[in-house]
Amino acid sequence: MDTLSLKEQVALWNEAFGDYLVPAVMTEASFTARMEKLQQSPHESLIAKVEGEAAAIILTGTRDFKNTRMAWIGGLAVVPRFRKMGVSRQLLERLFVGYREQGVAESRLEVISENVPALGLYQKLGYTEINELIYLTGNLQDYEVVGYQLKEVSDPNDYIALEEDALPWQNRIAAHHKIATIWRKEKQLGYIVYGASDDNLILLQVRLDNAPEQILDLLQAFYDTYGGISCAVFNEVVTSEYIPVLLDKGFEKIATQIQMRKII
Repeated sequence: MDTLSLKEQVALWNEAFGDYLVPAVMTEASFTARMEKLQQSPHESLIAKVEGEAAAIILTGTRDFKNTRMAWIGGLAVVPRFRKMGVSRQLLERLFVGYREQGVAESRLEVISENVPALGLYQKLGYTEINELIYLTGNLQDYEVVGYQLKEVSDPNDYIALEEDALPWQNRIAAHHKIATIWRKEKQLGYIVYGASDDNLILLQVRLDNAPEQILDLLQAFYDTYGGISCAVFNEVVTSEYIPVLLDKGFEKIATQIQMRKII
């Protein structure tokens, strides 16, 4: 992909993802920030050309996890007029060649559940399902409970060691910088990995002893700090028991995704 200028990369991405099931269009600044944050490589990522014209794009990056080299596909799309020509399959097969050259043991990705053609292609190429994930959004509110105390963690290494194998790439601590332990009355109840700005909160790992009963106390702590900002729960397993609690409090489902893996 790095044979294209940044402007050309973003233009190709936006054209290919313009009719995607969820909004995916980016600016040059947001595209660059996403690539860096999620450790996506312009050199390892690929484009396809048809008769010299940019036709498709696939983003990828690699990372070591517990002595295993893993790769993640962070987006694959074909410009509409070049679809149904086998371009996606060719891109993926070429990507696998690069993975083998780098010693990648496993490739991971997520695909929108309703994207049946993409899901079928990945299955034909050897990807299998790990989990079904859900993406929720809502707004923080006063839940009229006593909020927990949150204590920021400065050294992430102990918490990186706790990350489970199935945890999605985007939710790992390596891609985010905020970790807080969760306390009530001098007792630690768990920890959370999240991202926060002045107007948005995103929950990436909720680790509570009894999340269904405690999730509102956690959100109250964030409300007490940030007020009624927007809040997202990203890539949580659909069967997590605290999800119905959030839906009952006004959160809405944006999408579900199938998390998949392929042994290279």
